[in-house]
Amino acid sequence: MALQHVRLDQINQAQLQRLIDGKASETRDIEYKRDKYGNSDKDHAEYLADISSFANTAGGDIVIGMAASKGIPTGLAPLKEDSDAEILRLENIARSGLQPRILNLAIRAVPLTGGGSAIIIRVPRSYNPPHRIIRQGTGQNRFYARSSAGKYEPNIDELRMLFTRAPQLADRIRDFRIERVAKIAANDGPVNLLDARALIVHVIPFSGFDSRLPLPLGRNIEWYYTFPPLLSGRPEHYRINVDGLLTLSHSDANARAQRAYVQVFHSGIVEAVSSSFLMGEGTPQNPTRLTAIRTEACIVKYSHMYLQALIALGALPPFALLVSLTGVKGVPYSFDTDFEEPLLLDRNQFHFPEVVIEDVSDDRYEYAKLVHPLLNDIANAAGRATTPNFDHTGRFTLKVDR
Repeated sequence: MALQHVRLDQINQAQLQRLIDGKASETRDIEYKRDKYGNSDKDHAEYLADISSFANTAGGDIVIGMAASKGIPTGLAPLKEDSDAEILRLENIARSGLQPRILNLAIRAVPLTGGGSAIIIRVPRSYNPPHRIIRQGTGQNRFYARSSAGKYEPNIDELRMLFTRAPQLADRIRDFRIERVAKIAANDGPVNLLDARALIVHVIPFSGFDSRLPLPLGRNIEWYYTFPPLLSGRPEHYRINVDGLLTLSHSDANARAQRAYVQVFHSGIVEAVSSSFLMGEGTPQNPTRLTAIRTEACIVKYSHMYLQALIALGALPPFALLVSLTGVKGVPYSFDTDFEEPLLLDRNQFHFPEVVIEDVSDDRYEYAKLVHPLLNDIANAAGRATTPNFDHTGRFTLKVDR
């Protein structure tokens, strides 16, 4: 009967009362505190140990302003202090007291009848563990994990598992990409493609391998417009399939082949594929080619759209952005519209290193700065040390607005 199935901004007094009425005991993912954390080093140590133990395990909620006896909630104990100031204090302690910091730590005050509030601290499961306490005077260099009995200091074997979780996740992300690209290259994806030359973009929430994103498939499907195929203003068709939602570039969902598609998996992973991606008519005067202008603008614009759509659906950072090219050996790659002396790409497939996205700015040009290393890697494949499409201030120079 914990709260994690409820969005933090939707928790109210009635839901807190249900915990009391249902005698929902403290478990691995919820803990009750009658009083706020104090200002002493000991109090800070307790707070940092509590939140890091949740982050290092499976995530969870701390409810401050809830009296409990032997782990069973017995009643609300409203906090009378300024809740905004208290939230800011807790955020600052967490920011300065742990290494690495916990991404997406969220704190909210819930108003209570008669005045005062309860404070909910929502700690996500971390995908960059373990988090250790670094604040002086609060038990530096200590690690905590969590069980149904509460927090504890893990032994050496458990610490080793925590340290290896992030590398294992990176391997799973890369393996997923390689497996999917192999299927696409064999034309064994959700639809047939017009040709084997394709740009493939994967946006992968780190949580995508151990949780399910509740796609609203049974409700108003208008949200599918937020996942347009690459180089499309909007999906021309869509279908629900066993993997989740599929949006299509062709108005006939049963067409023999599609130019492009987006598969949104139940896990929250997004796979966007565009074939027939080359420019030009295949004549000496207008040869077919890949262009940096089109490729880079497409990657920035559409990956940003998919990330914002995932966040709107409830997915949380961090995300991995991965780009692949298939069927491109011998294809010229041009960095200017005049197509002067382009380098021919030297292999059939490219799997460029992933970029980790921890924060998605609403400003697409700010977001482009995060993708800059990936665009440099693509430029390397075409014989350039860096992409020319950023100015001296680091701003992306191609048009990527809506």
